[in-house]
Amino acid sequence: MSDTNNPAPAGEEPPVPPVPPPGGYQAPPAPAAPVPPAPAAPVPPAPQYQPPQPAYQPPPQGYQPPQQGYPQTPPPGYQPPAGQQPYYGYQQPAAPPMNTLAIVTIILAFVFSIAGIVTGHIALKQIDRTGESGRGLAKAGLILSYVFTGLWLLAIIGYVVFWILIIAAAGAGGYYY
Repeated sequence: MSDTNNPAPAGEEPPVPPVPPPGGYQAPPAPAAPVPPAPAAPVPPAPQYQPPQPAYQPPPQGYQPPQQGYPQTPPPGYQPPAGQQPYYGYQQPAAPPMNTLAIVTIILAFVFSIAGIVTGHIALKQIDRTGESGRGLAKAGLILSYVFTGLWLLAIIGYVVFWILIIAAAGAGGYYY
């Protein structure tokens, strides 16, 4: 007979408790014989003192530091809906470099406007050819260079006309010494 509630290791029959005889009275169990004390177990040696570990430990060989930004894989247990790519955040595209001649153009527009016209046209051609940024800066410098060149030409023409009128007025006045 086997006990299904108390499985035993393979090949052994589990112990069956004795069945009390029918009737009302049962003799008390005999007292157990005193058990001799077990021999003392060997005492393990006291642990040796170990100095505290330093606060910084160099990373193990082949250690890769954690990446900054958004993780490239979804967290465990998360699956994006079928047919939809997981969203990892917006990654801004790299901006093309600024054309240096466009910056020079805007500076020369205020200092020496004729040179600003020349550098402005060169900067626009370079921007078209290389795809650099700074097109608006080059156009602004070019427009300012044309405006300042025009103002300088008007000032020079006004200066010349002023002296021509002075000389003409002096000759028509009739004052002779």
